[in-house]
Amino acid sequence: MPYSLLLVLALVFGALGFMVRRRSELGGRLMILAGCVGAIVCLVFQVRSTLFAPGPKPPDRGQAAVAYFLAQQVLREAGDRQGVVLLLFPPEQVFDEDTVGTYAGTFGRVLRGFPGLKVEVRRLAATGKAALGGHLPLAAFQQATANVASPAAYVSFAGVPPDIETLLSTPPPKGPGLFVFDPWGTTHWLAGLRQGRIRMVIVPRPGSASGAGHDAAGFG
Repeated sequence: MPYSLLLVLALVFGALGFMVRRRSELGGRLMILAGCVGAIVCLVFQVRSTLFAPGPKPPDRGQAAVAYFLAQQVLREAGDRQGVVLLLFPPEQVFDEDTVGTYAGTFGRVLRGFPGLKVEVRRLAATGKAALGGHLPLAAFQQATANVASPAAYVSFAGVPPDIETLLSTPPPKGPGLFVFDPWGTTHWLAGLRQGRIRMVIVPRPGSASGAGHDAAGFG
């Protein structure tokens, strides 16, 4: 029950105790005592919740490190370009808003001194167990990358599907490069990396928590 409702019930119970005292002195006193105890408990709980409320969750260092290294690599290859750096994230059932905020916030701070590069965040449209397991279809990437004005680079924080190399019609250095963080540690990006269409890949080290970004290893 809400705190305010419990407090009202305690006060009403105590008030009824005064009325009951006319018929039963002991019963009325017990009801008054119970109402006072209930009110005190509610007040103590409210004070405790106010004074000892947990602070905001600090950013995850592993996630920030992944975003930092990807941003640095984008600057090395696209720092002299003008256009949009598109950040692709999995659905909310995989990465919540805090996780996306850590990745995107860190990435954006690295690119802050390069006004020609504009960071844009988009979610991939996918649902169900396939999304949770990292099996995101190519159609989701095609939809997310559509209608991007002057793309300078694509950065996927959701891995890639096996046929991702078909997404980039014009490979680097003329076209935008693709930079990947694969939280599930697949090898779907291997063909694109060999062809040079994918410029860098970061995967968790074996044994680390999937999707956490800790103990990451990079390929480029």
